[in-house]
Amino acid sequence: MTVTGTEPMAAEPAAPTGNRVGVVHYRGRFGQRMNAWRKRTPLNPYWLDWKHLRDSVEAMLPHATGNLLDVGVSEGPYRDLYSPKVRQYVGLEYPQAILDKQPDMWKIANLKRLVQVFGDGARLPVLDGSIDTVLSTEVLEHVPEPRALVHEMARVLKPGGKLLLTVPFIQPLHELPSDYFRFTPSSLRVFAESAGLEVESITPRGNFASANGAMLSQWLTRSVGASKRQSDGSVILSPWRSVLLLPLTALIQIVFHLASKLSNDQAVCQGYALVARRPLVNELPR
Repeated sequence: MTVTGTEPMAAEPAAPTGNRVGVVHYRGRFGQRMNAWRKRTPLNPYWLDWKHLRDSVEAMLPHATGNLLDVGVSEGPYRDLYSPKVRQYVGLEYPQAILDKQPDMWKIANLKRLVQVFGDGARLPVLDGSIDTVLSTEVLEHVPEPRALVHEMARVLKPGGKLLLTVPFIQPLHELPSDYFRFTPSSLRVFAESAGLEVESITPRGNFASANGAMLSQWLTRSVGASKRQSDGSVILSPWRSVLLLPLTALIQIVFHLASKLSNDQAVCQGYALVARRPLVNELPR
């Protein structure tokens, strides 16, 4: 695979030494399939969050063209969705973010084939004006200088290229200690415009009802269903308590999902999706 528009890829990072325990736990092939099915149903206590994020990312799909750079690709959850739409899909990841989740992730999850470029958002290893589409989902809250990352993503866009970005608004702390910010439409607009981009849309993800349903389901999961809390803020469910709890969280999420169809109060939502465009040269103000 040819990675267009990028500088030479850094060497694969080595896993750290010493006593280090990752927070990602792996299942066998059957378990992975069952978990993938459950993730897409209300039996997943995070279903409302998953559904609205997926809907937001799918809604941005028509804006994707040419060479796409996924900044913070992780395990590539949207690769299958976007790859048929673009000429080339390039995944970029910050090595430390992977190693914090699981030092052995390179061997277990085969991320070598998912991550084509390793780099730091403070200076993306990508040539100026070389990328048609930059996709970045739920990454901005995990970098200490989010405005700088937006400027970097704008730098690598071609004139006329698009930035497709999602960020959280109401979310529990996660992937600690690297969870720094939550965002409003005003902050996204300031970030994009200060980077020289034209904002085409800022769309809420969910509304007051869906956000409250998601929080109630997750609160029950964390306070009643959890047997262990991990260092990154996530929890491990108790097997027997989860059997009793998951039908309740499923019912809660379904009720609040239906309620969200009857209300359009977006003063609180789960997050936002930004579509911004780098102007053509002849469109720049003189």
